[in-house]
Amino acid sequence: MIKGIWNYTIKAEDVEATTQFYLVHMAGELKKSGVVLGSQYRLIRLGQTRMIVMDKAPYEDQWGWNLPYGFLHIVYEVTDHDKHVEMLRQGGAKFLYEPTIIETDWDRRKIAFFEYPDGARTEIMQILEEKEPV
Repeated sequence: MIKGIWNYTIKAEDVEATTQFYLVHMAGELKKSGVVLGSQYRLIRLGQTRMIVMDKAPYEDQWGWNLPYGFLHIVYEVTDHDKHVEMLRQGGAKFLYEPTIIETDWDRRKIAFFEYPDGARTEIMQILEEKEPV
């Protein structure tokens, strides 16, 4: 089952300047910052929505890409990651980052990045252990 959208992610040339724009001009709240999967990030809360600003997508180096600045992908939280991965494989999704478990400052989660047949980049994730709500 899909629980809903957990966040969306954008790529910025200047992560700090982009973060400040959203904090000042969109009344955002900086929740976390650091490095995850080799990418610098800032997690911003905008009302009920989470946005992550990154310097590059976690899958860019793996594929030799240099994606343009702007929208990277959307993240859906699921209750059964393995089941969704199988459903995606059956549907012909191209995995950009194979299923893996990562640890962030706020949780431990199972993730996978994929493109569906028309090319939209998406991530599914299942929170395995929440350390701190964001």
